[in-house]
Amino acid sequence: MAEARRTAPQQYPQQYPAQPREHGLLYNLVWGWPWKLVGVILASLIVSLVIEYVGIAFFWPEMGAAHSQAVMNTEFGYLSSDFTRSLLLSEPAVTVTRWVTDAYQWAFVDSGIIGWIQQTYQAEMNSGNEVSRNLKGASSWLGNYLQQYMLATVYVSIVTLIRVTIIALSVPLFVLVICVAVVEGLGRRDLRRFGAGYESSFLYHRAKRLIKPAVYLPVMAYLSWPSAVYPNFLLLPAALMLGLTITVTTASFKKYL
Repeated sequence: MAEARRTAPQQYPQQYPAQPREHGLLYNLVWGWPWKLVGVILASLIVSLVIEYVGIAFFWPEMGAAHSQAVMNTEFGYLSSDFTRSLLLSEPAVTVTRWVTDAYQWAFVDSGIIGWIQQTYQAEMNSGNEVSRNLKGASSWLGNYLQQYMLATVYVSIVTLIRVTIIALSVPLFVLVICVAVVEGLGRRDLRRFGAGYESSFLYHRAKRLIKPAVYLPVMAYLSWPSAVYPNFLLLPAALMLGLTITVTTASFKKYL
């Protein structure tokens, strides 16, 4: 018996992998969430450029960069006509239009990008070199083809900037929806708590996982939309979906802490 006890293997407590430490609210406000926002904007810009390039190549080759230019002008019209009042700015349309115009002037005109795009092939077309004259037709076609893509890049970048501005001016709408959703959810939770209602952790965890997609997906869809779209057609359903998700999450939170 003693021999059996001696030879018995020792039992070690099972070790679980350490859970990653979650950062606090201050870290997320200062560092985490701003970088996530920048990542969403850059990803949306890349998707928009890819869609525009594919459209120029296959769907609207006769329009070229004029398609994205028309979208830009329409989005400017939405910004100027519909955002006349805001809690953040006294004259949002005038102020933001000036900001976008200054950003366009600094990033594309003053930097020489527009001038370089428009004048890249003029020197070659006017050159007296015999090789240049022989290749004039091919280089002119290639130059015009690449010029359309470069101009489309400029216009799509401006469209993304305009839509980011519209989303920023719509932040009070989302804040109001979140506050109403939290109050509604807490009220439903109290009714379930005092009425001996059924408690479902499955519903709570599933609804909680949908909060981030309810924020990211509509924003990326709006920023990447290839044609001009009225902001309310996407922002209002996005706000309602976010409010519904938060309401369900708050209402299904456990009754007793």
